[in-house]
Amino acid sequence: MKKLLSFVMIFAIVLCSVSVVFAQDEYSFDLQYTGTIVKNVEKDGVVLLTGVNGTPHTSVQIKVDITGPATPKILATDSAGTEYDIAQLGYWGPPSGFAVGGDFVNETPIKATFVEEGSYTIKLSLVDLANGNTVITTKTFDIEVYEDVPGDNIISNVTGNVIGNAVEGNTIEELPKTGTSVIEYVMYIIAIVLIISIIGIYLNRRRVNG
Repeated sequence: MKKLLSFVMIFAIVLCSVSVVFAQDEYSFDLQYTGTIVKNVEKDGVVLLTGVNGTPHTSVQIKVDITGPATPKILATDSAGTEYDIAQLGYWGPPSGFAVGGDFVNETPIKATFVEEGSYTIKLSLVDLANGNTVITTKTFDIEVYEDVPGDNIISNVTGNVIGNAVEGNTIEELPKTGTSVIEYVMYIIAIVLIISIIGIYLNRRRVNG
């Protein structure tokens, strides 16, 4: 009986470990731009939302929170060609939300204009509208806006890592690619091998002990 209980405990631990790995949401933001941001000069940038084996969500939205000396203008264009000031709206995405899941990189071009110099903080949060606006992931970016271009003009305010496989012109409202990743398949195989090995050891010991 003790051996049976030990086997059941080990089996449960393996299953729980695999479940925890598969249950993790792996979504992240990046904000990319080059050069110095100057007061009243429009700056082109890109917001990247990346999913790596992300758990599917049917209705999400990106919440945009900005603090600083003044509210900037941040323009983004959806797939229908309509332009929105997401700094004024406070969010990005359709009112009903959009779906995410699996492995994808969504790229949203933006045009930002800051009317006052100083330090700003931009906080992007992916929220689940279908689950009481639960925050799935969030990231904060610190932005410095200058009165004039610095004399050497060599300051580079690129935040985050450049993602080489981003799809040019893709907007956040398009449905990302979903499906099972290679990592998930590997984890399933490892779990199955472990479970079979444990069962084999248990049955072998039971046969030997009669």
